[in-house]
Amino acid sequence: MASPSQPNKWNIRGKIFSLQYQTIGRLAQCNYYTARAYHYHKLRLLDSQHQDLPLLIYQMGKVGSTTVEKALRDAKIGRRLYSVHYLTPDWLLKYDQKRKEEFTTTKQNKLKYVWTAQYVSKLVKEQLQKGARWQIVTLVRDPVARNLSSFFQHIRIESPVSEKEYKLKSREYDFEVVVKDDNLKDVIDIFFERSRHDTPLTFFDREFKGILNIDIFESDFATEKGYQILHTDQADVLLIRLEDLNHCATEALKAFLNIDNLELRSANIGGQKEYANAYHQFKRAIVLPESYLDKMYNSKYTRHFYTEAEIEKFRTRWLK
Repeated sequence: MASPSQPNKWNIRGKIFSLQYQTIGRLAQCNYYTARAYHYHKLRLLDSQHQDLPLLIYQMGKVGSTTVEKALRDAKIGRRLYSVHYLTPDWLLKYDQKRKEEFTTTKQNKLKYVWTAQYVSKLVKEQLQKGARWQIVTLVRDPVARNLSSFFQHIRIESPVSEKEYKLKSREYDFEVVVKDDNLKDVIDIFFERSRHDTPLTFFDREFKGILNIDIFESDFATEKGYQILHTDQADVLLIRLEDLNHCATEALKAFLNIDNLELRSANIGGQKEYANAYHQFKRAIVLPESYLDKMYNSKYTRHFYTEAEIEKFRTRWLK
């Protein structure tokens, strides 16, 4: 037995191993390929500590998933949790190549998000081939509100140029615009020209049907409840409408995961971000053509998740 004055050899070995691991981690961050491999390694290591498959929050962006993810993490559900927007390999490869150009040793958050989605995509495929079933939470939202919010998610506001001028900049949409006297015409034009308007209309067919072979539109959605639980051979899926999230999330997640201690707090809200004033001005100034509203609101997606009366309210809102 080691005396109190002598350090335990196992403690010393543990510290040496920890230092070696930290050194490997730091070295891995210096190169794109080693950083990606190291990120995959850490995810596999964390997953290996749990018997159950991870819970997936799998949805398009700007539909309230951050709020749900935070509530589930705070509830400490005792299993791994992944939140992803895409699992389609070619889409992920496109984003990976785009973010690869921005690789630095200090700014890797966006790349790590893509790497995590690539890791999850492979994990889902492997487990489905083994006959495993997943649990998935997904959300939907008024497609027009979602598209406007998603567009501004990728914009940042620079320091004011003058008292009545400020600069909006986006690497995602490749623009830099000086806004004078709250005139957002140039930004509105960019929204129509460069934003991906079809994302809400194609998401479930491309992602859920393409990756999981699940047809979300096969069963009628419970519009009166605001959520629905689907049971398929591949997964149990909880669908929630963002518009109903505050009043149905607790009931829905209890029914789906048997969780009692859920506390829902809004997160990642565009109206609370640094660009909030510009975003409000943008929504007030934009004039959405009837042809645009027709495309969004006559779609299979919108008519599946919303009633005629709800769709009419959406139209009235955007037609002012």
